[in-house]
Amino acid sequence: MARQSADHTDDVVEVLAKVVEAAEITNALTPELLPVLKEAGVVDAGGQGLVYILEGALRYLRGESVEIDIQMDAVVDLKSTLGAGVEGYGYDVQFLITGEALNVDEIRDRIDAMGESTLVVGDPHLVKVHVHVQDPGIPISYGVSQGVLSDVIVENMEEQYQDFVMDRARATVATEEVTSIATICVVPGDGLKRVFESLGASAIVHGGQTMNPSTQEILDAVESVRVEQVLVLPNNSNVVLAARQASELSTKNVIVVPTKTVPQGISALLAFNYQADIQTNAERMTTAAGEIQTIEVTRAVRSTQINGIDVTEGDVIGLLDDQLVAAGQDHTDVVLDVLSRTSVDDYEVAAIYYGQGVALEEADTLAGEIVKRYPNLEIEVHEGGQAHYRFILSLE
Repeated sequence: MARQSADHTDDVVEVLAKVVEAAEITNALTPELLPVLKEAGVVDAGGQGLVYILEGALRYLRGESVEIDIQMDAVVDLKSTLGAGVEGYGYDVQFLITGEALNVDEIRDRIDAMGESTLVVGDPHLVKVHVHVQDPGIPISYGVSQGVLSDVIVENMEEQYQDFVMDRARATVATEEVTSIATICVVPGDGLKRVFESLGASAIVHGGQTMNPSTQEILDAVESVRVEQVLVLPNNSNVVLAARQASELSTKNVIVVPTKTVPQGISALLAFNYQADIQTNAERMTTAAGEIQTIEVTRAVRSTQINGIDVTEGDVIGLLDDQLVAAGQDHTDVVLDVLSRTSVDDYEVAAIYYGQGVALEEADTLAGEIVKRYPNLEIEVHEGGQAHYRFILSLE
């Protein structure tokens, strides 16, 4: 890695940063290389020590503090190394309760006390429950005490997390070592940035509505990756032109996947095939982006009339695939209005990305209202951190 990086730059800090990144990924994979480490659930302690040494050298060169406030044990827990909590990730539990005179508020209070990421919605005859717990038997037993259970789902999030970590590490290596194709993504918020990075984005350009990145910023990102083939995902209709201009200015083989919304970008990135060539990937990703419907909720900055809809400055407005289709005073009402204009029954999942300054509780409330209206739709809630758009939703 150091030799390859040095072939592209003479900046020792940049070279060392690439070395540290490669060392972290390689050490995270050591349980897959040594069965004894996998059985113990740990990474290689000596390898982790080398990672710390390299990180210290990088911090020193950057003028940062080289002190750490943790005590190194003889072996380093894999979960600690990769950011998991002490208790792990537990189980994702979902089920429906059918009964008579069900007390939704009481059920919600009891489920809230059992775990995290709870969602309890319904009526006196049918209640949907979702919760993350360490012991799945507890909420299930309680549910049985309230009525008849159906559609019971129990998923081990710890196993999902470990699979995700290993897939993410392998994906990063595969992108650079096997396919030699990089993906540059324009992203408007920190939460969304983490989403795109987890999906394998090679580089992130900060930008979005009212803060469009310049052609030069996109070009700089293209030139910063060490491979010669690059896919650019603008994720905003106003950024597509700048992305294409950057592609024309670069000497690399750059193809713009014309994603016009963040959900389209996520769908496109999920469609990336590490064994395919750049042209095939561009076609696959463009097709995947077109299969997503995007809802964006913001406030009108001026009074106008668009698509036959009267809008007053300050109104909550809802856009469907970049087109204004609803306006009102309440965010939830506008979201439900936009959903009613979609072919929602053709989709299985709705992902909600809540914006800057929005509390998780508000996003959960919105999710609950959507479930009431569309009980067969699975809802995911994620922190997006985007400015201007209070909520961004995707139908998948």
